[in-house]
Amino acid sequence: MAFEEWNSQGGILGHRIEWVAYDTACQFDPAQQAIRQAIEDGLTFVIGPLCSDAAIAAAEEAESAGVLMISPTATHPLVTVTSQGQTRPTIFRASHSYLTQGQATAQFGRKTLAAETAAIISNPADPYARTLANAFAQEFTRQGGEIVYQATYSSGSTDFAEPLTASLESSAALIYLPIPVHVANLLSGQRQILDRSAVSSSPKSEPVLLGSDSWDSPELDDAAASGSYFFTHFALSDSNPLSKTWAEAYRSAYAVEPDALAALGYDAAQLLLTAIQQSGTFDPAAVAKALEQGTFSGVTGTVKFDGHHDPIKPATIIHLEKGQKTVLGP
Repeated sequence: MAFEEWNSQGGILGHRIEWVAYDTACQFDPAQQAIRQAIEDGLTFVIGPLCSDAAIAAAEEAESAGVLMISPTATHPLVTVTSQGQTRPTIFRASHSYLTQGQATAQFGRKTLAAETAAIISNPADPYARTLANAFAQEFTRQGGEIVYQATYSSGSTDFAEPLTASLESSAALIYLPIPVHVANLLSGQRQILDRSAVSSSPKSEPVLLGSDSWDSPELDDAAASGSYFFTHFALSDSNPLSKTWAEAYRSAYAVEPDALAALGYDAAQLLLTAIQQSGTFDPAAVAKALEQGTFSGVTGTVKFDGHHDPIKPATIIHLEKGQKTVLGP
């Protein structure tokens, strides 16, 4: 969509934009093969991959070849930085990373919800959950809050009565749940049917459930998760006229509602093309400098990049209540 818009206005730097699609299968090895083929084909700009494992593989190859890559949606920290913590000079992302998502969610819980205590339930074997949980805990504590209970579960778990009961007994004001959507459905449903009298004879406030971006899915059980909040990368709101105009054009073009993947993909393309235009060259290193130094308007918010090439932009939180979703921020 972004490419077609630019081409309709004459392309970029006097050239029509052309693109080639490569299949990474959302996996490390196929992505490595795909990026090598793209480089062999003479391409110097890459948008993608979408999945973190694939993006890490592609980032390593792209960095070595001096190719500029912007992943729209890969959230793992090692996409834009090496395992030694060094920023990859030509690798960027359009989405929040695990770290910034966890930090933003903790700030929301502490400042907006005014929660002084929190519990965390997560799967430590899942890098996504582990990184989010750690980032949330560190930021929540830094903001003056207290993590009063942490529980772990393993893949395949279906019974969450024990950690839910312990969370209630800990007097946590909220429970942070960086968990897959199917686990969120199980846990939310069990929370509703949990016998409160078995927890304590004295009444306690029901803790608020606070989810991660994995909750932003049509598979989420809205009824079970009613009253919860969750982080997302994009939601239509009246505060960003650009996103509303874009969404109308998207519906007209594709006859479906745009989701976060569509919005982030569009923003990644716009970031790349705007930086090329601003730098006045197709040299990847010069375009990378333009990205590092610029400020860009996007449908997911106004973007600047930090020292790790992660976007600095507002966080979006969704409040789910009785089947209705309310956008809180940016």
